[in-house]
Amino acid sequence: MRRLAWPTVLACLCWAGVTGDISKEDCEEPGNAIIKENCKVGNDSTEWDVNADGDLSIQGFSQPFSINIGQKIYFKIKTDSSNYRIDIFRVGWYWGAGARHVATVLPYADLLPQDQADCTRDGDTLLYDCDTWHVSADWQVPDSVVSGVYLARLVRHDGVRSWRTDNSQYPADARFAFPDDLPGELPAIPKPWPHAYGAQGHGRLSNALKEPQASLIYFVVKDSASTSEVLFQTSDTTWQAYNMYGGANVYYGLTPPYRRAYKVSYNRPFQTRATRAVNILFGAEYPMIRWLESNGYDVSYQSGIDTDHGGAEGLTRHRLFLSVGHDEYWSGRQRENVESARDNGMNLAFFSGNEVFWRIRWENGYRHLVVYKESQENAKKDPNLAEWTGTWRDGRPFNPIGSKPENSLTGTIFTVNAWRHDALEIPYEYSKLHFWRHTSISRLKRGDKRVLKPGLLGHEWDEDLDNGHRPAGLVRLSQTTINNVWMLQDYIANCDSGTATHHLVIYRSSSGSLVFGAGTVQWSWGLDPHHDTETGVPPERANPTNIRVGKDQMGAERDIQQCTINLFTDMGVRPGVAHLSPGLVWPEPSGDKIPPTVVILQFLLTRPYSLVGTARDTGGRVASVEFTLDGGEEWHPAIFTEQAPGDMYAWTVLFPAVASKTSLGTMESLGYVLKDGGNTIGVRAVDDSYNIGDLVEIVVTM
Repeated sequence: MRRLAWPTVLACLCWAGVTGDISKEDCEEPGNAIIKENCKVGNDSTEWDVNADGDLSIQGFSQPFSINIGQKIYFKIKTDSSNYRIDIFRVGWYWGAGARHVATVLPYADLLPQDQADCTRDGDTLLYDCDTWHVSADWQVPDSVVSGVYLARLVRHDGVRSWRTDNSQYPADARFAFPDDLPGELPAIPKPWPHAYGAQGHGRLSNALKEPQASLIYFVVKDSASTSEVLFQTSDTTWQAYNMYGGANVYYGLTPPYRRAYKVSYNRPFQTRATRAVNILFGAEYPMIRWLESNGYDVSYQSGIDTDHGGAEGLTRHRLFLSVGHDEYWSGRQRENVESARDNGMNLAFFSGNEVFWRIRWENGYRHLVVYKESQENAKKDPNLAEWTGTWRDGRPFNPIGSKPENSLTGTIFTVNAWRHDALEIPYEYSKLHFWRHTSISRLKRGDKRVLKPGLLGHEWDEDLDNGHRPAGLVRLSQTTINNVWMLQDYIANCDSGTATHHLVIYRSSSGSLVFGAGTVQWSWGLDPHHDTETGVPPERANPTNIRVGKDQMGAERDIQQCTINLFTDMGVRPGVAHLSPGLVWPEPSGDKIPPTVVILQFLLTRPYSLVGTARDTGGRVASVEFTLDGGEEWHPAIFTEQAPGDMYAWTVLFPAVASKTSLGTMESLGYVLKDGGNTIGVRAVDDSYNIGDLVEIVVTM
């Protein structure tokens, strides 16, 4: 792999119009390990990417999935090749290249060609496990490497290559094939007949892979001693849940008995990208990694497995925890550790959607992910009777741990199923909040709204529901309402058309830490335009012959970049670079420590019953008014509107129903009611620095 001298690299990048935040000035005196690492020369994606899940004739996995710096990782590889190598890449910014070659490993020569035993399959759980394979190679992770997401690219030097670009094995399509082509098999090479333009050489792919007979092993290099400001958790549990290698994932099976698996193994290659590219690294996590590292954030990485077994103390060494992309599958201990870290001062940012939806557990030393999806079985299916592997929100009696909807942690809850490609809307009413400072949104005039980048809300997204589990002090930062979306009716056993309203949200925890909920899988698409599904069309639909990282023609969204920098600044984390990209502004955290106040004016006995009042703030703006009917166990959002610019707000709490004591449980999961007799209603406000005001109470007798 050819390396260029530093001045040549910088000149080439500038000429090509690549605008990175890391500058030559940063590289002369790097402020942290991430800047120092990204000052090195990267490799073009034609050297590290593969087509979809890669060449099926050379596939493998690592043991373990997440390895500490200085330890040895093992690769188990199944191939008939007698001549291949393993290139190790670290994913990052690297002047826009996206990854850097850090090592080359050769397989054990005395084993070539290596015969691997058949994988095992459990007839009940459909667990498909390839731990029967022998080790093919290993890599001693140097003490000098930087924590990150790594790729082991398995590259064949022998074998037969497809005529299709990037070694695609896409078979003949029965709808269009010539009579001699067999459906399911690679068609014959097209002949250069008159007006057969492609066969004559027109439109050859200009960025074809340099060595396409290759596949990827994904793994994480962590640093258990790190005290980096930011900790990035990969969504590897979701990668595995959707992995079809062996014929079944936790959704469906391709072979008898044609049902989902109850257990899936990390002891197998990935076959995820070809069927649902959004559910693996290059969907939403990759652009977030690029953006973080291009801005020189002090970040280290760990897997979802690590968040489970590392304990809360392993989290609180860092200032900010990130959940990114399609982070759907969480274990009980994983969530407990994150909640404990939050309650001990750690900030959390959920740049994820459909997050924390399924509760999982682990077996076989974190190699087997267990999820019986008991919510869809309508019964206690998991043989571990003390455990639950259904949705976190399921409150039916056969759930032994009880209902714990995800929004009590993240602030939002999954309701809008795939496949969505919606824009994010910020009406004027939200535009003056401190969150949007230095953005074009902050300059909106009354009656206006800003619509940001189609795809920001996708491929699945959440709502802020009043379900009795909203975090105290929750603030809404945006509002987008979409009709005719495919909405959950229960535990995703049934979906139907509906209308949904999305909000970005944030709250301050009891420890003082901040928790942000994007409520969408694809927030990172606004930060960096390089990712799979770059057109918004699922890649297996857009071009089923070739699935690779592309670039969104719309580019990044400056307002999303700015508000994310704003958010991190409020969480005490700043970019490590000397200069931000043109158009971005260094923000300062809010100095406002004075909470807002509320006044209760009256309770109106006309139906629907209502409580009305006013709210004020000094040094900021009222961002939320909330009320409680049980002394603060549950908080509900009030309706509030600005009466005078940044000064006076009017709020209203509507009570559509009054319930007797015997019927109070009927609306437990959505909304609230007054009860017969005395009701103590407490109201308070939250400002846009997330200061929570004092509670003001009134007793109402019905």
